[in-house]
Amino acid sequence: MSEQLIAAVDSLGFPVVGRSSLGRPICAGAFGPPAGPLLLVVGGVHGNEESSVAAALALVPWLAAQPPRRRVLLLPALNPDGVVAGTKNSARDVDLNRNFPSQSFRTEHQPGYSPGPAPLSEPETRALAALVDDNVLGVVAIHAPFACVNYDGPAAAWAEAIAASCGWPARADIGYPTPGSLGSWLGRDRGLPVITLELPPGDHAGFAPEAQAALQTAINRERIR
Repeated sequence: MSEQLIAAVDSLGFPVVGRSSLGRPICAGAFGPPAGPLLLVVGGVHGNEESSVAAALALVPWLAAQPPRRRVLLLPALNPDGVVAGTKNSARDVDLNRNFPSQSFRTEHQPGYSPGPAPLSEPETRALAALVDDNVLGVVAIHAPFACVNYDGPAAAWAEAIAASCGWPARADIGYPTPGSLGSWLGRDRGLPVITLELPPGDHAGFAPEAQAALQTAINRERIR
């Protein structure tokens, strides 16, 4: 299933924006207006969260059929090596969601949460960071398995709207420290609205309608601050 997910991502024909540490393509596709403020949607940060990739893939037919009013850049699998291997971390055993250049970055870590030797030391996080410019107005990162709408930065109202659409609660705190995370870097440090959509445990098929409703609301909501 993991290899099939990455094959499905590759088959989309999205532009390659980077390469994993094992050389697999990291692809991202744009939808909506050709220019203007950008909403970045990212799945597959952790390779053992297959449902996050499946949820991102499920967005593609909807985005293609109903182009959004704002520009959306969809990156379905940031960690293709981890997805294929079924491992949370990258092929270099780095937790990519601890490798971003936030003020909270630190090299001390709990087992399984290696941040790498320095911020953006990994090709996967560098590929994502290269997409973040002054046009980015917000980020949605798809994760699992806590079934909630976590948020950082000025995103409380956005999170509440998403939560209302899917039935999963909005939470400002995931319950444990996240140094070097995408939300810490872009939400807390840079003041962008960042949603971490935590899907429930299990296969995407078991909650596909709720995940789709959450992501469609995240994309369609006019005000995200």
